[in-house]
Amino acid sequence: MGFLTPWFLAGLGLLALPVYLHLLKRHKSTPQHFSSLMFFERSTSASVRQRRLDYLLLLAMRLALLALIVFAFTRPFITSAVPPGFGGDKLLLLAVDESASMGFGDRLPRAKSAARGILEQVRGATRAQVIAFASTTRLLNEPTADPAILRAALESIETTGSRSSLGDLAGALRNLARTANVPVEVHLFSDLQRSSMPPGFAELRLEPGTTLVLHRAAERDEPNWTVESVNAPARVVDPKQSRVEVTLAGHNTPESKRTLELRVNGRAVARESVLIPANGRAIAAFTGLDVPYGFSRCEVAFVEPDGLPADDNYLFSVERADPERILFLHGPRSAGSAVFVRAALETAAPGLFTLDVLPASSAGALNLDRYVAVMLSDPGRLPPALESALQQHVERGKGLFSAVGTATSAVGQVPVAGLAIGGSQYESRAGDRFSTLGEADLAHPAIARTDRWDGVRFFQLFEIQPGNAAVVARATTGAPLLLEWRKGEGRVLILASTLDNDANDFPLRPAFVPFIEQSLRWLAGIEERAARLSVDAALDLQTESGGASVEVIGPDGSRALSLAESARQATLALDRPGFWEIRRAGGRRELVSVNIDRRESDLTLMPEDSAELWQGAPLDRGASTSAGAVTEPRRWQLWPWILAFALLAGLMEAWVASHHYSREAI
Repeated sequence: MGFLTPWFLAGLGLLALPVYLHLLKRHKSTPQHFSSLMFFERSTSASVRQRRLDYLLLLAMRLALLALIVFAFTRPFITSAVPPGFGGDKLLLLAVDESASMGFGDRLPRAKSAARGILEQVRGATRAQVIAFASTTRLLNEPTADPAILRAALESIETTGSRSSLGDLAGALRNLARTANVPVEVHLFSDLQRSSMPPGFAELRLEPGTTLVLHRAAERDEPNWTVESVNAPARVVDPKQSRVEVTLAGHNTPESKRTLELRVNGRAVARESVLIPANGRAIAAFTGLDVPYGFSRCEVAFVEPDGLPADDNYLFSVERADPERILFLHGPRSAGSAVFVRAALETAAPGLFTLDVLPASSAGALNLDRYVAVMLSDPGRLPPALESALQQHVERGKGLFSAVGTATSAVGQVPVAGLAIGGSQYESRAGDRFSTLGEADLAHPAIARTDRWDGVRFFQLFEIQPGNAAVVARATTGAPLLLEWRKGEGRVLILASTLDNDANDFPLRPAFVPFIEQSLRWLAGIEERAARLSVDAALDLQTESGGASVEVIGPDGSRALSLAESARQATLALDRPGFWEIRRAGGRRELVSVNIDRRESDLTLMPEDSAELWQGAPLDRGASTSAGAVTEPRRWQLWPWILAFALLAGLMEAWVASHHYSREAI
């Protein structure tokens, strides 16, 4: 037993105060009546007052109250390897960190070794439960005292690529404590990374009655280098023009020269040596990315791994393909609009699309199979054979963009979609009476990244009757400005104005470039999905049409979803690093690379004072980091119990005093 503040023991001198006050009890004499004192001679008489202690029970209560308060201020504690009452009726939780940083050196084996020692102490009515935690918390068994079940659950824990979150763990522990009908004791085995702490310390709070014991699996802030990120094109058309930029980082590291290797489908294709400053970052670059057609599995990695191999490489996927062909058909007065569209595509997506420009009147017998989308720029009346081919083109799941002008308005309906055109609204360029974008679906791909078409002015809008089409955007006058029409799997976008600068100044505004690029991506089905994600990210499996099944192949080559799940599941949690292959309807294929969260790369530990505050007692680092330790000594505070007894003594003192004083009053 010891005292954290023994100098408060000097307060025991206050115990003399109740004794002194009890000795000051006044002597009471009964007065005697006498007729007169005038015949008595004045003299001095001596008297002796005998002092003795009365009300001994009351004195004892007061002495006990003062003594208990003084002892509480000294903060007494006892040191024990096993908590008092360890074998009693309680729930013992062993939470083992399985995050990526536990793969550094022998951290996880040390943590499991210490946990085995705690399991050996389970006896009596105690039930134990093993928990594995990282970004989420997993209960590996039901509460039990069976050592075989507990050991099997503990041995099943392996490091993952997930990021540890102590805030999520604390939330799970609070839920477990609320449902338990016995005291809960938590033994936490972790490296206690600083990056695992929540933004607010209050998120680490535990339920009253929960005891927390921390077992550190790391002794100090270890140095670690990591391939932090890679900037590479997701789609390669010309390998010689491709460039891969790599960001390298060092945490708690000295200046060091590291060698990088670029690998394509497991084959090393280039090397680069980079000097990384002390505790800093550096950039490396590889020019040229010679990959075969289709998807390739690429990575950048250190030639010599360090203590945490999981972050010494960075995976990314690249698709090599020829440019997608777009057919641009214009009318007799709209040939100039092709110049604006071509410039927008070369600016926003160089090499992604090839634009074939033809007059609509001469494209009657054209084969449309090689085009992923067709653009109609105020074509006027289409040849019947061409319109029929365009309808079949859309039905097969291809895209169509139609810009309406005076030539199309004269026909009276939108090609292919058949929507009626009622006329046009025209405003002079000389005045301020023009239309702009009003109400719009800002989530639609054609508008999402265009800054709401800021500054775009429409001088002439053609009144299109929506019919069965969805209005994506309206002008400030309320007239439909952009419409979406579907037929089968095909998509059609209709702009109620032209693509040149005759009826508007759209091609002269910055919003025109992303509008054209995003519209054609959406029409061609080249949707910009995230090709690089971190472990525990949610992969969106939904498609625009919905309902189509998706086949997902995990990094190990096995199916990640059953047939029933692939038809109804909207998202998939990517629970481990590697390459995930997604096969969608229509033969579309995606290759998603998944890396560990780079916050796990910083091995800086939680401050010791924060760990002690969370635990509620000083942290014995030497005992908690011992690999072979069976039990961990800990100081158990006694002052809460002493204060409880002091409160009881105060209540008894008040009752005894009231009893004595009531008797004296009688």
